[in-house]
Amino acid sequence: MNRPAAFLLAVALLAACPEAGAQRSRKPDIPASRPAQQQPAKPAVQHIRVEDGTITADITNSPLHSVLLELAERTGVIFEVRTQSNPPVSIHLNRVSLQEAVERVTSGNDTMFVYDEEPHGDRIKMVRVFSRTAAIAQPGIVYLGTGAITKRGKPIETPEQALEALAGDSTLEEREKSIAVLVHARSEAAVKALMNCISDPAPEVRIAAIEGLASLDAAAALPAIIKGLKDRDPGVRQSATTAVALLGDATNIKDLKPLSRDVDPGVAASADTAIRKLSGNGKIR
Repeated sequence: MNRPAAFLLAVALLAACPEAGAQRSRKPDIPASRPAQQQPAKPAVQHIRVEDGTITADITNSPLHSVLLELAERTGVIFEVRTQSNPPVSIHLNRVSLQEAVERVTSGNDTMFVYDEEPHGDRIKMVRVFSRTAAIAQPGIVYLGTGAITKRGKPIETPEQALEALAGDSTLEEREKSIAVLVHARSEAAVKALMNCISDPAPEVRIAAIEGLASLDAAAALPAIIKGLKDRDPGVRQSATTAVALLGDATNIKDLKPLSRDVDPGVAASADTAIRKLSGNGKIR
């Protein structure tokens, strides 16, 4: 889980063979355009959604292996690829078939599709990707995916989608992703939603919510964060201690003092650091 950059900065300051039914296809080369001058590389973006058997994707400058792994986790297909071939992929797909999606993502390579024999023999279960470059004497091979769908759910890319996910029945991964999206949004609704997440059953979510509120400088959330000082999970207590040091003032030293004797050494050390900080700045909100 990626912690908000502002929060982390503050913490630093504080302290096989082809099977029957295999089909090999060779796709036409797609010549790469050459700009007149070198352009700066765009940041990697990788959003892939599977709906009703079709693929929708927005991918920019993402490594081929990363894209295929995401497809493997969302479709249950296993990809056999050469470790030496992992170019960046940039493509937009809108509700295309899985085979078309794979062919377009792996453009510049040859592919072999292996299908299930049962019950109908029309489900792709493996795709082998072959580089068209000069043959490598001993190519490294890696298999991406387990053959089972391990990632489901709707994408969480906007504050609206994040709020919807937190309000409904969502997975741990979806709640963590939602918090990250809301922290980036920096809105009043985001602060309110993160405050509600402090009581989430999963300590990972409680930690993410507290750290997100601290990075947003959400002083209004301080009473809710102080409750986290008594959380049963030491990671939550430590995150709450640091957040109180960032959002609180000298009047909150009394809330932190019991944690300087916490059974967890990391929590105790964090509390001591927070107490020294609040004692030194003397500010009262």
